[in-house]
Amino acid sequence: MAKEKLDQRGVEWLCNQIIDGQSQTSIAQSVGVSLATLSNWIAADIERSARVREARIASSRAYDEKAEQALMDARDPFELAKARELASHYRWKASKTNPKEYGERVEIDQKTSITDLTEEQLDAKLAALFNKV
Repeated sequence: MAKEKLDQRGVEWLCNQIIDGQSQTSIAQSVGVSLATLSNWIAADIERSARVREARIASSRAYDEKAEQALMDARDPFELAKARELASHYRWKASKTNPKEYGERVEIDQKTSITDLTEEQLDAKLAALFNKV
């Protein structure tokens, strides 16, 4: 019966909820199923699992906007302190769901193989190596 509830809503509905920033716990509660049932339903189908993974990446925008809104809505020092903590959590969550856009590290792929070099560049590298010895 729980699986039928999820089948009835469908993966598109689930992805929209995730993109809107809803937690899987709140999604499961809204459907009337356990978190484990929701997780198993997602994992049971490769395409559904891939779509949910993409929705999680897209949800990072919602966490970013929640962080900004929490700070903007603070009306006094206490609310501002609370908003800062929430904003920090939302940014952390965004960095985990979409590390390419919100992660702290920027990876630069600068691998060069021997086949990428011209003969002159190769000769220069070899000469530089031999001169160091």
